[in-house]
Amino acid sequence: MAILHNVVEFLTWLGWYIVPFIVIMNGIVFFHELGHYLVGRWCGVKIEAFSLGFGPELLARVDKAGTRWRLALLPIGGYVKFLGDANAASGQDADALAAVDPRERGRTLAAQPVYNRAAIVAAGPIANFILAMVLFTGLFYAFGQVSHNARIGIVEPGSPAAKAGFQLG
Repeated sequence: MAILHNVVEFLTWLGWYIVPFIVIMNGIVFFHELGHYLVGRWCGVKIEAFSLGFGPELLARVDKAGTRWRLALLPIGGYVKFLGDANAASGQDADALAAVDPRERGRTLAAQPVYNRAAIVAAGPIANFILAMVLFTGLFYAFGQVSHNARIGIVEPGSPAAKAGFQLG
């Protein structure tokens, strides 16, 4: 019975701590990578993959733009892989760029002007900042600010408050 109790306790711990942590972190990672993805598309860079998680692929779908949207086994991060990238960290490699069709080379991250590359790189943290602002604004709107109205509880005889005519309540 002690083993069963320990298993139930472990599953309860997973349900209350680990699972919500993974869900929240994946939400944050998704918005971060979505920032890179959207600005990359806006700048004309071809995106080969948008992955939530690392490791073996669990689910995948290819959209009409040719981006492979994938959900991977290890939910510890994510990445956007641009055309011509040697790896998921957008590492540049001469061999990887040489393998790109010459007509498509202008759509690689490496071929973009510096201001486009800077915008694509900055888009992830900016997306996280926007997400935080939206969440905190929503929480403030939903729960508001606690306010306490000041009330007079006692007026000392002969005090400036009594002379000014302050009354209880």
